[in-house]
Amino acid sequence: MRCFLHVIQAAILAALCAGCSNAEPTSSEAAGAGQIVQRIDAALAEDDIPGAIVLLDIAGERTIIARGLADRDTGLEMEASFLLRAASIGKLHTAAVIHQLILNGDLSLDMALTDLVEPHWLDGVANADQVTIRQLLNHTSGIPDYYDDRWFAEVNALEGNTAERTLAHIRGAPADFPPGTGHAYSNTNYQYLALAAEAATGQSLDSLYQQFVFAPLDLSATGYNIQFDPRDRIHGYGSELDPEQDVYDLLENNGPDGGIFTTAGELADFLAAVFAEDGRLNAIGASIMSDLHDRGEGRYRALGPTYVEHPLGFTAITQGGSIAGYATIAIRLLSQDATVIVHVNRDRPDIAGQLARQILLEALTGSAD
Repeated sequence: MRCFLHVIQAAILAALCAGCSNAEPTSSEAAGAGQIVQRIDAALAEDDIPGAIVLLDIAGERTIIARGLADRDTGLEMEASFLLRAASIGKLHTAAVIHQLILNGDLSLDMALTDLVEPHWLDGVANADQVTIRQLLNHTSGIPDYYDDRWFAEVNALEGNTAERTLAHIRGAPADFPPGTGHAYSNTNYQYLALAAEAATGQSLDSLYQQFVFAPLDLSATGYNIQFDPRDRIHGYGSELDPEQDVYDLLENNGPDGGIFTTAGELADFLAAVFAEDGRLNAIGASIMSDLHDRGEGRYRALGPTYVEHPLGFTAITQGGSIAGYATIAIRLLSQDATVIVHVNRDRPDIAGQLARQILLEALTGSAD
């Protein structure tokens, strides 16, 4: 579940083309919805993206717009209620579980992985016997990423990204750097965080999600590894092997590093609960933001997502997710009560990021520049 960072700071691409002809938007009609629709339709037409779901929430005024197609073969139109295969955005939900366990005293940031998981999970994986929970959360572990160039080509993606398979894929691979001496995004870190959470509690990750996140926030549409749920109707297009492949059947969107399925609305509710000052899970948000790894130029790795200080004075957490056929970007401002989420059914995080940036900046400043 590749993560695409620096979303707010991404450069605006070339001017978009005229809007395409589609059905009327599914939206909670708010001011500016028409302009958002035009931006979405232009991006779909210019970049050959079948469909998109976009959410903008400014101080509780929420607009959710669905455009284009969820399924090219059947002509099914995109709907705002469809589940998003959110990929790495699900890392935020996993991080929330870890931080709740820290708040509960079941884990600590400086607890060693070796004190939590069985030795066979560590054998042959570089740095796994040296890292801490903190280093897994902020991607300073140096543990190699299983989601590399060989993963899609050599591993049967119809079997799911289990810990057994992902760790076997990197056994014997060199570390990126000694723990704590660098920064490199690694999906493997979240495979280990899940193992640590389960070892510390004796509960499955699914049950921990339910206990700490889904139930407290009444996220009835959000679930873990619920691919092919009746609401999971968005077909994604394009893979490493075929740019037009319908990848709906591939089991890439699963596991603790990307197995959350949710709606745009419930994802926004979750982000507000964690990161708003009065959010129901704001203690988790405070724990996430309690340690920032400085990456320069106003970018930091919090204990989970990326934290950005924008030149215009905005501060935000950002998280992106991209798998074959799908890309999602979520931005939650900390300096204002605002959230933007963009989901497209092509592996085009650049387009999702561009749309998110334009829509958010235009809503806040009147200009996408």
